[in-house]
Amino acid sequence: MRTESQRDVVFTPFMLRVRAAADGENRRAPVPLRPAAMQRLAWATDEWFNLRCRSEQVIAEANAMLNGRAAALDLVDEFGTGRLAFTLSWGDRSCCVWLDQAGRQGWVQLERSYRTASQPEKPADPSALEDLVVELLEHVAKG
Repeated sequence: MRTESQRDVVFTPFMLRVRAAADGENRRAPVPLRPAAMQRLAWATDEWFNLRCRSEQVIAEANAMLNGRAAALDLVDEFGTGRLAFTLSWGDRSCCVWLDQAGRQGWVQLERSYRTASQPEKPADPSALEDLVVELLEHVAKG
């Protein structure tokens, strides 16, 4: 366990979780997920967009804490495939969040390379991205 310093007041609770995970502590929490369900395309697009925007901040905070401890996380946008998608990855582990559509209906879906879902699922809200990142880092101290 790391002793907190006066500088720790400038870190978010998520940043402290990432630092602890990088130092080998188990800071995983269940990722809050919901079933992926069709909704109006505009609502689904707004939901995906909010997740994508939040992912920028989450990756920046996590990478600030990983600097000098482990390889950085990546955030990559998919292009040329006909769907909106982004992937968060670290090493050989990744999770992709995408928007798909059928007519005027759409849905957001999550796929994790290291865990198979029994049904289509999505992050419950943008804060779930923090738990996904800590989950990606599960083996950081081991490898």
